[in-house]
Amino acid sequence: MTTQSTTAEPKAMPSNTTSTIDKPKRYHPLLVTLHWLIVILLFGAVFLVQVNGEGGEGGERFRSGQGNFPPQGSQQSNQQVFQGDADEAPPQGFQPAVVPSQGEPQSGFPQEGGGNIFSNTGLHIILGAVILVLLIVRLIVRWTTKHPEWATAGNKFFDWIGVLTHWGLYLLTFGILITGYVLGTQRGELARTFGIGTFSPGNFRRGGFSLGFLHGGMWTLLFLLILVHIGAALYHQFILKDNLFGRMWFGKRYQ
Repeated sequence: MTTQSTTAEPKAMPSNTTSTIDKPKRYHPLLVTLHWLIVILLFGAVFLVQVNGEGGEGGERFRSGQGNFPPQGSQQSNQQVFQGDADEAPPQGFQPAVVPSQGEPQSGFPQEGGGNIFSNTGLHIILGAVILVLLIVRLIVRWTTKHPEWATAGNKFFDWIGVLTHWGLYLLTFGILITGYVLGTQRGELARTFGIGTFSPGNFRRGGFSLGFLHGGMWTLLFLLILVHIGAALYHQFILKDNLFGRMWFGKRYQ
């Protein structure tokens, strides 16, 4: 009589041993903070330009190509300013007029009558620099953190417009910041306000005008894209009712 022994075979292991983590329902809190902070600073920078015209007090001198100096020919020479006898010493406190050579680059901290960091121009430039840093940090956080699934509008064309809008917002913001820095250098506003770089009085009008037109034109395009972005968010929130606003706000990321 033969005895048949049965050996229990081990059960097969599941083919998928890795646990799948669902996508978060909200963006990372740091990304949310950067999103709204950049929006506030961006409109704040634009507001400063519009308060008293571009550049604020003294902006007309820069737009006319005069920099820190009055129009050519209006400054008197030292001999014309002080018309005393040859042996007579100039009066106490007398400051000789310095007439720069035409096209001679000027540098260093602003002279008396120049701008300051608390002027509209100074604050505008500071906000631009802060926005640039925050925008770079935002991109890093965006690429290194988990984010919700793409909010589809249920239409391929609308989804395509949404992708282009997001890329346009980034590219135009970077373009505005970069052209703003170059424009501030050409117009001498960085040198005048912060003592950074050099400028040549009267030589930047043509380049400054064209670049200024581009700088302002990109802001107009950015503003239009912001309106499209807001309109799309309202459509998702109140028509599709997918709680899109909650994705870019604080709260539990996983439910």
